[in-house]
Formats: sequence, structure tokens, C-alpha cells
Amino acid sequence: MKLIPIALGISTAFALSACGGGGDSSTGPATAKTPTVSGVVAVGAALGGAAVNVTCSAGSGSATTNADGSYSVGISGEALPCVLTATSSDGKTVLHSVVPGAGANTGNATANVTPLTELLIAQLSGEDPAKFVAAFTPTTAVSTTSVSSAQTALISVLKSAGVDVSGAGDLIGGTISAGSHQGYDGILDTLQSTMTSAGTNLGELTATVADSTGSTTAAASTLATILAPANPDCTALKSGDHRLIKLGDGSAKLVTVDATKLTVAMNGTTYQLTKGAASCDFTLNDPGSTRVLVAKSGLASWTNGTGTTGTVSLSMPAQTMDPSIINGIYNFVVFNGPMQGAFGTHNYSNGVTTAATNCAGYGNCAVDNMTPYGHLVATADGGAKWVDDGSTGGNGYHAFGFRNAQGKVIWIATVLDAGGGVGVFAPQTALALPAVGDASAFWQSTVSNSTGLSAVSEDSDTVTAVNANAVTRTFADLHTDVVNYNDPFNGLRHRAANACTTSSGAAKSCSPSLQLPLGGMTLSLSGSGAPYGVSISVSKPGSK
Repeated sequence: MKLIPIALGISTAFALSACGGGGDSSTGPATAKTPTVSGVVAVGAALGGAAVNVTCSAGSGSATTNADGSYSVGISGEALPCVLTATSSDGKTVLHSVVPGAGANTGNATANVTPLTELLIAQLSGEDPAKFVAAFTPTTAVSTTSVSSAQTALISVLKSAGVDVSGAGDLIGGTISAGSHQGYDGILDTLQSTMTSAGTNLGELTATVADSTGSTTAAASTLATILAPANPDCTALKSGDHRLIKLGDGSAKLVTVDATKLTVAMNGTTYQLTKGAASCDFTLNDPGSTRVLVAKSGLASWTNGTGTTGTVSLSMPAQTMDPSIINGIYNFVVFNGPMQGAFGTHNYSNGVTTAATNCAGYGNCAVDNMTPYGHLVATADGGAKWVDDGSTGGNGYHAFGFRNAQGKVIWIATVLDAGGGVGVFAPQTALALPAVGDASAFWQSTVSNSTGLSAVSEDSDTVTAVNANAVTRTFADLHTDVVNYNDPFNGLRHRAANACTTSSGAAKSCSPSLQLPLGGMTLSLSGSGAPYGVSISVSKPGSK
């Protein structure tokens, strides 16, 4: 009988506890809350219906965005950092983001996925964001400090290039009201409209940021070119200052181009550009009616007059290049002056030459063992000098360079020693072989030591055979030649002497030729001795 009161006592105590009688109001053991990663996927407009995948050091999850671009992913046992990929419903837009930190996520994290977080990862990692995300492992470190530093650097670079995104605040965790055109969303709108008027895209911006993480100056200078207003019919022609370098003596001057009004200001006078029958073909109303042909890289040829009084110059958007970003192997070719025909390679490490190869003739190349070589040093005009560190001393050349939207650095150099001349340096990148049937059309002019400058002509060719690295091209008049790609070095093409046939297939005499492709412009050095000829070919838009 005494058991009943005891049992009642226990029940009463339990009841009091359950009702909050001085104890915990929980009705049972506490349930752990699942951490979430949430945010907004937007490019200005919301990306509704986008697939969001989140991968963390521990745990992963996925979600589909709502119509306003918002998403939320619960990840049990989540440990930071995390990387995110958002893919639009049509698969055409892929963006990335990151959640920094280390260890277990005890709360909720915000991670927007926008073009600005794409650029932020490029700044943070120095590589394509897709590659960074693909290589992410549980041991990948992404600290809050490193992300903050990357954001500060990115905002500074973009502001220097004319796009101020500082009003967005925290690029990863800031508040976005997609479609509102205010705050973060308004800045995304501005970025998109700037890219549209510049004829560029996020991929080109991202690649530039990733390639220039070692130099704020170089990154800002390159981005300013890429984001400059472009001519709507020839997006390679950008507004801003351009360096005009005369091929004959290497003299350089600045000209200012307005790509939308089609004006060129030089020597205190403003001239008008008139568009020709094809895009990227212009004529200037200056004395001599300069023909301006713009290549897809942003380089352009300027030919004025013909014969021995004719002149040809090359232009590039004016940028300030930091020698410290010059790394890897570069090909060089000297196109005129006493060293005309010399070519070879320079290996660079942060602007210092670490190895070199010199060639005297198409098949006569030798490693240069006369160390030390030399180094690049910045000059006040935005260019650089190559200073010889060896026994001869002196300044080898003074160069102006620019990085184009495809990430390629091109230098045009005036030879300061050995009697002068002009050369071009370009990264030693393997050329892709064309396919049979590939066709191209181009403008071409030639300047010769003996006859001077030819008038600009037009031609076309079609690839009719590919055998290993040997490519046979058939031209408009049905003559052919055979050009060896990546010979004698990657990034160069070589045509042997008499490697040509007539339209009937008979052997045809033609000079040996060394060709340096520069993104829609090819500089060719022809001949095996004096006189040399230099051909400048500019591909018409749409040509391969």
C-alpha cells in the first residue's frame, strides 16, 4: 500500500517538471539543430531554378533556388570551409562562391553566389574558380583573413579600373534583393552593363584577375582596358590611350581613341575614323589616309602611304606592365635593324631572365650559356627595360607591353644596343593545329628593305591537309604552301624555302618564313638574308 504514494510522488514530480515547475521546459532530450548555408544566386537579375551544390570539409548538400534566387541547404555535421557551385536552369551560367572558416559550423552561414564572388575566388586562388572548386578537399584551407584580404584587393583593383563595387559590402555575406536595382543588386547591374558596353564577359574578367594576383598595378591596368567602352561593330577596338609604335625605328607615341565616336587624337589634332566594308577595317582622315586594321587581340596595324616613304606602325592599348608578373618562356623575333632575323627564347622568373636560346637562321639555334643574362626593370613611361647583367652590360631593349582579354602578354621592344631595331616578345604557348577545311580571310601588307611598304591587300586560305605538324594551305589564287606549326619552338610557325606549289601543282619558288601569331595578327619574317621582308596579316573578324 505504501508503494502507491511513492509512485504518485514520482509522477507528481515528473508532472511539475513537465509544466515548468522550476525546471527545464523541454519535454525530452534536446535535438541538435542542423546548420544551414543560405544566400542568393544572382547576376543582377535573380537566377531562379538554379541548382546549388555545397561541398564542405565535412558534409555536403544541394538545393534549387526560388524565384527570387534565394536558397537554403541544411548540412548535418557540417565543417568549414565550404565551396559552392550554382548552375542556371538552362546551364549557360555557372558561378562559384565560398564559405571561409575552419572546424564545425555551429550556426548558419550566408554565401551569395554572384559574378563578384566568382571574381573573389579568382583573386583568392589565382586560378579559374571552377578549377579551385574542383580541387577542393577536406584539407583545403580557406581562412576568413585570406578571404577578407582578397576582397580588399579585388575592390581596389576594380575601382582603379573604373568600376566601384565597394557599396556591395561583404561580397559573400551581404544582403541582396535581386531585381531591386539597389545596393548589391544595383552594383551587379552596373558591372553587367559595363561588360556589355566593353564587349567583354565575366570569363575574361575572371581570367585577368586570376592571372594578375601578384600585381595590383598590372591587374588594374589590364582590367581598365578590358572594361573600356568598345566599338559595337569591332569590340577589339577600345576607347582610351593607345601606344603607337613605328616598326621602322621603334619610336612610340600615345594616341587617344574614342571607340564609339570613332575619333583619334594625336599630335594635338583629332581625326575621324571611317569604317570600311568589313568590321575592324578603318581609314583615318589624316595626311596619307592611314589604314587601321584591328586584330581580335587588341593589336592594330597602321599603314600610311606606300613605297619607300610609306610607314607601318603597330598599336596596343596603353597599360602599365609590372615586370614581376613576367614568368615562363617567351619567344622573341627581331624584325628590322642590324639584328633583323634574330630570334630565340627567354625564360623569365619574376622578370629575371634565367635561360635563353639564340637563333641565327631558321635551323641554327643554340643555348646561350653566357650567364648571368639580364632582368626587366620598370620605366616611368609604363614600359620596361631589359638590362644586361652579363659582361657586356648595357640596356638590351626598351619595351611596351599589354595583356589582352585572352590573358596573353605581348611586348613590342625597341633594341637599344647593336644598332637598334624593333622586336616582339610573346609567351611560348603551343599553337593548336587547324583542321582540314578551316578557312581564314585576312588583310596583309608587306614592308621590304628594298622596296618599302606595299598597299594593303586581301587574301584567304583554306587548310587542305594536316600531316603531324605540317599544314598545307590553299590560297585564293589556288597556290599552296606548307607551314610547320610549333617549329622551331612552341608558338612559332615555319615555312621552309620553296615549300610552295602553283595552282597547277608545279613547284614554286618561295622564301623561307618565320611566323609569329599574336591573336588575330601574324608577323612574318621572310627571306634568308638581306633584303628581308616583314608581312603583317590581320585576320578578318570571324576567321580562325
